[in-house]
Amino acid sequence: MKGLAAVALLLAVGGYFAGAFGGAGYSRVVGKPQAQVMRALADLDITAQPGAPGSTAAASGGVMPMIRLETADDQMTWYVMSGSQVATKMTATFKPIDNGHQTRVEASVERGDAPDDFVSPAFRSKGLTLGLFSMAIEGELNKLIAPPRADPETCARMMDQFRDGNLAAGGAESPGSLGQAIGGTAKTIIRLQAMEAELRRAGCPIEDDGKFHPVESHMGPASQ
Repeated sequence: MKGLAAVALLLAVGGYFAGAFGGAGYSRVVGKPQAQVMRALADLDITAQPGAPGSTAAASGGVMPMIRLETADDQMTWYVMSGSQVATKMTATFKPIDNGHQTRVEASVERGDAPDDFVSPAFRSKGLTLGLFSMAIEGELNKLIAPPRADPETCARMMDQFRDGNLAAGGAESPGSLGQAIGGTAKTIIRLQAMEAELRRAGCPIEDDGKFHPVESHMGPASQ
């Protein structure tokens, strides 16, 4: 079931941002100047996204993915390398608006020339890569505009309520097939996004604090 759950998660994330759930790419206006936005994305880590994409060589023919960042005046491009070949290219472009007080951020993905056998699963599909890349951008931008930290007890209570509700919902949605697993995972992602938005509005930390880790699976070959 671990392999099934991993496949369902990847398909649901990719489908959400590729259009299966109404998404059509990524674009967001941030209420910060371009220079601040680009600085915020400088430490973007795609491997911290669901499934830890590109964090091991197990699913890419033993070739460890390497990621390098190139920065221009109005864009940042992350190259996922498989040896000397490009697995995929992820680009964020920036356009100042409102006299430079705000910035439009758009994301795009291009598949490289590295063969699938030597590319991590997350970087073989443009839709899936765009989904994970968009989630990574969202995380950094949300931290940039986050309100002051809320009372820790309030945040802990909110997280406990979410955990209990998510466990109850998960128990009622045990998948009996791949289709049901994909549908259930999509619902879980929607619940996570709603909860994260609520936590952000309350000023609760949801990243790198050791308390809120909704996804812990790692990509790898499906279990036989």
